[in-house]
Amino acid sequence: MSERDRFLAFAARAVPAAFGARPAPGELAAHWRAATQAIGARLVLACARERLVEFDLQDMSLRTCSLNLPLRRRRAFELHAADLDAADLPDLPDLLPRLLPALAPATRARLARELDDSRWNLALARLAADLRHRTCAEGQPWPAPLDPENLVVDGHPWHPMSKTRLGLRAWENLRHGPDLLAQAGVHAVDIAADEAQLAEPERYAELARALFPAPPPGLVRLPVHALQLRRLPRLLGPLWGREVRPAGLPPLPARALLSLRTVALAAPALHLKLAVDIHTTSARRQVSPASVHNGPQIAALLAAIQAADPLTRRGLQIQPDLAAAGLHPRHGACAGQLGVVLRPDPAALARDLSSETFPNAHAPEDLSHAAFPLKHVPSRTPQLVVCAALGARRPGGDLILRELAADYPGDLRARLAAFFADYLDLLVPAALRLLTAHGVALEAHLQNTLLVHAGRPRGFVVRDLGGVRLHRGRLAAAGHGPALASDSFTLTSDLAEAQGKLLHTLVHAHLAAVIGWVDDAGGPDPAALWPAVRRICQVQWDRWAADPGLARACADDRACFFAATCRSKALLRMRIDERVSDYAYTEVANALAEGYSFPPA
Repeated sequence: MSERDRFLAFAARAVPAAFGARPAPGELAAHWRAATQAIGARLVLACARERLVEFDLQDMSLRTCSLNLPLRRRRAFELHAADLDAADLPDLPDLLPRLLPALAPATRARLARELDDSRWNLALARLAADLRHRTCAEGQPWPAPLDPENLVVDGHPWHPMSKTRLGLRAWENLRHGPDLLAQAGVHAVDIAADEAQLAEPERYAELARALFPAPPPGLVRLPVHALQLRRLPRLLGPLWGREVRPAGLPPLPARALLSLRTVALAAPALHLKLAVDIHTTSARRQVSPASVHNGPQIAALLAAIQAADPLTRRGLQIQPDLAAAGLHPRHGACAGQLGVVLRPDPAALARDLSSETFPNAHAPEDLSHAAFPLKHVPSRTPQLVVCAALGARRPGGDLILRELAADYPGDLRARLAAFFADYLDLLVPAALRLLTAHGVALEAHLQNTLLVHAGRPRGFVVRDLGGVRLHRGRLAAAGHGPALASDSFTLTSDLAEAQGKLLHTLVHAHLAAVIGWVDDAGGPDPAALWPAVRRICQVQWDRWAADPGLARACADDRACFFAATCRSKALLRMRIDERVSDYAYTEVANALAEGYSFPPA
């Protein structure tokens, strides 16, 4: 049976049972074809962007390897939008060898499997999204969460493996996928105390007791994802049943967040980052001993920085890693298969941000406050919206981005422009300040960043500290000395690596997507929005350079962020080479450079 036929058979049987809604005739096949074109277009664009193929970009099409990919929009950093309605690419098993014929057979087979899985999951997510929209538009209940966290359908903005979830069976993906039923039962296992690693042990014990009854003496009780519990006997080998054993307690109900393995509990109000032995996008989702050790340390570092430097907390809160636990590092490769990082529900952080009033310290052309003061936008109950959902559609309603801009005065274009100006003002300065003054590069991509909205943007909560980069020289100059795990890649002496982390996550992976969504929603042309990003960066560095202790750092960051070309992560090349934290790069024209020529629409 072909992959297409397997998908059609599974979806026809499982989707009505899961959601109580039946697809229209031909809808399953249409979603399969659309997902094939979408993943194929991402593959073609990645090959061109990463210079893996010779290509010709003329007018509104990209030509390579005797293929023609129509474009809907040409965009900055070569993150072009394909015209999927007009695309007619070959099926993925034919497209991959046509683009990359020199791949070793084993590498080609591995990539083909990842791409096929990405296509399957995208087709299913888009099918569920259409059914969800129709069901909610008719006023009927939907049997899965409707939080923006669970409305993100396409995943990573441009990764060809954006929906890859290798290691999940089809029914597991349907049950646990955040874009599907989003169920996430949390079980408990007990570990012999001398086999466990704890970070903030007293806090961990307190939080663990709020989850489950205390374990017998000599044991540490860990929460574990339902998916992982089924896999632990195989993954842990002889440790299972001796040093690690099931606690025999009923599971706690939880909701899958966007990363799937991080889950939200209602009572107690905690977020748990859990090890799940699956491969999503570019990596297996374990909780390494370094993550267990480093999380609370980095959270404490950021708390101290924000307490001492108000410019790092203006509009920005960090969801801290309160405590963590896992298997002791001496267990080697299997240690990462059992671990947890505990975080508070970010709702309290959102309330704090929504109650603050931020002074306008920028030039009038940089901010919507000048044209639309706070009093002109009604205050509303604060809500948290994961930034990856801004381009999604509210079930039965409009684009979330349009809804969030609705309270501004003016027409749609003016409202979206004002929204974006506030968005920039509350996100960019604090993130830059952390890098320039303290050597902290947040991993501020869309999935990790939550918008606090109460009539207008009020700030952001950034989560997941495992991907930050800390620059040794700047940390030391600012008086910081975190004690991180010796094998951690978090700490670096390479300034370009720290700068590149923020440039990639904040600008390429975050703001580029938001600007594209603003454009698609009826807002200003990207050629009018990218200069605003440059201006707000320029204003910060101009101001901070007056401090002799920061003048060099400001100059270095300005040179990096405003260079004519910039490094951007080569995500497909990294999958070819099976890299995770050892990044590969491609060189692209920089939309923040002075005199940058914006591509024609």
